[in-house]
Amino acid sequence: MRKLFTVLGIVSSIIAVVLALLPISNLAFIPAIIAFVFGVLAFLQIKKENGSKHVVQLTFLLTIIALSLATYKSIYNKTELGNTEQLEKLEKESEEKAIEELEDIEISD
Repeated sequence: MRKLFTVLGIVSSIIAVVLALLPISNLAFIPAIIAFVFGVLAFLQIKKENGSKHVVQLTFLLTIIALSLATYKSIYNKTELGNTEQLEKLEKESEEKAIEELEDIEISD
């Protein structure tokens, strides 16, 4: 069980770090919490068996890094929309051009 919890904790923490680096960093919170839970379970198993705690410490370190990055990005990154009027105008113009081109096409039987 200890090895299972350890492996699941490390995999979840690595996934959390990768997601924290991507633009969808808000999704990093889910695997980070899962990694934290598996890390605690692995820590409790190691404590009973008097084993080495280095791998569990790595899990906690990666989880803290992922949570820090995701929190930073969620606080300081703002999504700003540009001038949507220009985009709407360009869209209408392109639709009109497409309609004109389609009207010019002759279909013969």
